[in-house]
Amino acid sequence: MTIVRVDTATTALPLPEPLHLGAMTVTHREYSAVQVTADDGTIGVAYCLSREAPMAEIVERLVAPHAIGADADDPAAAWERMLRGSAIVGRVGLVRRAIGLVDIALWDIAARRAGVPLWTLLGTGEGPRDAMLVAAYPSPNRTPREVADEVLGQAAGWSQVKISRIPDPAYMRDLIAMLNAELPAKTGLVVDAGFGWNDADAALAEIAQWGDPRLAWLEDPLLPEDAEGVARIRRGCGLAVAVGDEVTDPAVLKALVDVGGVDALRLDVVAIGGVTPARELIAWAAERGVPLSGHVYPEVTAHLGIQVETFARGINPYDPAPSFIKGGPRFSGGVTPGGAPGLGFALDSTVFRFERN
Repeated sequence: MTIVRVDTATTALPLPEPLHLGAMTVTHREYSAVQVTADDGTIGVAYCLSREAPMAEIVERLVAPHAIGADADDPAAAWERMLRGSAIVGRVGLVRRAIGLVDIALWDIAARRAGVPLWTLLGTGEGPRDAMLVAAYPSPNRTPREVADEVLGQAAGWSQVKISRIPDPAYMRDLIAMLNAELPAKTGLVVDAGFGWNDADAALAEIAQWGDPRLAWLEDPLLPEDAEGVARIRRGCGLAVAVGDEVTDPAVLKALVDVGGVDALRLDVVAIGGVTPARELIAWAAERGVPLSGHVYPEVTAHLGIQVETFARGINPYDPAPSFIKGGPRFSGGVTPGGAPGLGFALDSTVFRFERN
């Protein structure tokens, strides 16, 4: 059986209020999706945050032609076809994201055709995954007490909760102190800096003003390519550090480990190129004793057997994706992949209107 169609769709969903993360301001979430069809009619799907990039067009022009005709039961071979077919224009960056989007849908097809959930094909087991809840984005128009109450109202049962950094040291000192004092004993606190500092000196100077920040880890203090700078922050502040969001080149993640700059790696399954290269990176990290934490896409990450990151399910002010996901894992403190074949979820056809290519 071979792949005969790759169709795409894009949608933009507004947020109730802007989010501020590092140097970025987010007013809406734009998503791209693919629907891949095998010649026996089996359909696989995947979606991603487009980050305002023309993901659908990249898939259509640079990736889909190499997926069509591929063996529907061998997504790893199809991944190699897609990578080599588009190698002249990019093996990292947006093209790799587009390959990742299609690769995830191909694994969905392979597992559906086998009649098993994807975690069975991957051999990762069906048990609950450790999970981190993205709980709040502080902003100047809300007091630390208001943000702390928002986090505390959701924290029960989660091994970690995450907040974003706001560039106000006094605000962060008060907020972190409240959460350190009031979070359940088994719930760790993560602060996501969102690549918000330009260099290690600036990061260390600001962190020094946070008082006694007892964190599960500090996330993405610098751009991930600055492995030496990240390592210096880790040594200088004494906090555990995790880096890797949006990285498309596995070599960047490996460099962070090689220089001793991280306690955990963040893995974006779409950005890294899909399930196929994610499996290789997970095995590489396991050999070195480095834990991996997924970046968004919990419906996919739950099958990989690593820590899952999720927003609150249902409609929430930060992530509208649950409004268009039908099915998927069970969310209750931990995240448990379901028993349905493939990825186990569908995309709402009223949100994603796939264009036939």
